[in-house]
Amino acid sequence: MTLGESIARLRGERNMSQGDLAEALDVSRQSVSKWETNGSVPELGKLVQMSELFGVTLDELVKGQTAEKPAPEPPPVQTIIVERPARDTKKIVGVILLCFGGLVSFGLFLLSGALEGLLYGVCFLLCGVICLNAKKRAGLWCGWAAYLCVDLYLRYATGLTWRTIFFTMQWTPQQNYARLAIAWGQFLVMALLAVLTLRAYRAERYEPAKKRKAFLIAGWALYALRRLVPRLPLYRSARLRIVMELEAHGHYFLRALLFTVADYIFLALFVWLLVTTLGVWRWCRAQKNDG
Repeated sequence: MTLGESIARLRGERNMSQGDLAEALDVSRQSVSKWETNGSVPELGKLVQMSELFGVTLDELVKGQTAEKPAPEPPPVQTIIVERPARDTKKIVGVILLCFGGLVSFGLFLLSGALEGLLYGVCFLLCGVICLNAKKRAGLWCGWAAYLCVDLYLRYATGLTWRTIFFTMQWTPQQNYARLAIAWGQFLVMALLAVLTLRAYRAERYEPAKKRKAFLIAGWALYALRRLVPRLPLYRSARLRIVMELEAHGHYFLRALLFTVADYIFLALFVWLLVTTLGVWRWCRAQKNDG
């Protein structure tokens, strides 16, 4: 396409006559006619004016080429992420433990016909309940539950407790050093669980409110009495009377369970006192540093 044909086409597309174009460019109509018939070539300044008037580039005006419009970009592909419901592993483990514990307890009860057989499944049942209900530190509480169940079994089956370690220096080969090793194992596991509990609550701070202070004082006083009362002759005689009465009726398991539960209550009290006391101490130290 020649320059003249390009001028004529662009002028026609905008519904302009040769006179309209000539008036816009400040030239005569004859000049426009000569340009379109290629009788003459417009000056560079007129070409620039025409490109601005027609809204095209000089290259498009001279060569008669229409600028290709860039193809529209395809819309971005939207990736739809379908989120699968997260599996609560803790609940799944809890259900499995409950089912397994129920099967073990029921099977042993049918085989033995005694309630003592249920003890073997209690550990799984307790851990299952903990996994289903504990929001935090489920592993720690399951560890405590497993320890207490094993400790209860050892007390009932062998008569051993962690207190046996106090007789280490008087222990003889006839008493079987394996039993002493089991007692030390009970003590070390209990100590490890206590340390892990303190570590799990190492960031907790408790404001020393009046009620908390009263509970702490009463708790430490009760624990101190628990350590002092067994030394009294009256307590020893009363304990011996209860033991003999239970053994006379063949309630050996009940006797072991009774004293074991008391030990566990004071063990829980001791751990709670440690955790709370350290939490109050951290709160007081933080207030002192802030002040």
